Amino acid sequence: MGGLGSGARYSKKDTVEECRALDTADLKRWNLLVPGTTNWAGSFRWGDSSVSYRLTVGADAGTLRLMYRMTGASADLDYPVRLVTTRCHLGGARWWFLCPLTKDGTRCGRRARKLYLCGRYFGCRRCHDLTYRSRQESDARVYALARAGLSALPTITGASVAQLGVALRALTVLENRMTRRAR
Repeated sequence: MGGLGSGARYSKKDTVEECRALDTADLKRWNLLVPGTTNWAGSFRWGDSSVSYRLTVGADAGTLRLMYRMTGASADLDYPVRLVTTRCHLGGARWWFLCPLTKDGTRCGRRARKLYLCGRYFGCRRCHDLTYRSRQESDARVYALARAGLSALPTITGASVAQLGVALRALTVLENRMTRRAR
């Protein structure tokens, strides 16, 4: 039978769909990102859980103070998340969170449209090592196209975006196979 580690499967990453998220687009849609807002209080709700906040917004920056208690945790969490803007090419501004997490002793500070609650703190996708569910789904068309080889790939002209996506994933599979064989 199989040897040591045979049949072992890698564990998949957590996905953004499994986490609670704060989105700057939602804050803007709810008219919360209005310059001049000072100490606005409220809460975000997801089913039976909620996160209270205090929001202060300036002309091109702001602070969202998050306050909540994790189930089973003995301490209340209370920390600020900075907000910044970038100018859009056609006018207006786009709001971003600055990731408040620290990883390996270095503050992240990455601009992110969404922050995810995975564990105790809200942070960016990179800090929480999150992926999208669609990146983990297998597509039989990709493997069938990869088995058929390069000659079976569709021509670019006239192909739909979906067909091009499948072809690109098949090329990636072929490239990975060639890289493994070269080792």
